[in-house]
Amino acid sequence: MISIETIISICLGIGLAASAGFRVFVPLFILSLASYLNWIPVNESWSWLGETPALIALGIAMIFEVLAYYIPFVDNILDTIAVPLAAIAGTAVMASSLVDFSPLFTWGLAIIAGGGTV
Repeated sequence: MISIETIISICLGIGLAASAGFRVFVPLFILSLASYLNWIPVNESWSWLGETPALIALGIAMIFEVLAYYIPFVDNILDTIAVPLAAIAGTAVMASSLVDFSPLFTWGLAIIAGGGTV
């Protein structure tokens, strides 16, 4: 039987993966902040995402990414780099939000739904 927590974690992963296509670091920072505040449980292997160094690094990257949007040359360079990174970030966000699954199911769903949603 599929529990409500399972359905919520799958929907959360797909939603965050879809938003990773918009900006790469914003959804990762939001997930890191939510994990840091114990609002969202993450997979054991992704527990580092809720630690202070990851929160600071992703916060700085998010601020740089948002500010670079206002400088056209830098924004074009970031957009060129962000296309493959968005698929990787979508896969990572989806994999980190799936808890209590086998690794085969977690990574299969993360690649298909997380990376493909972007």
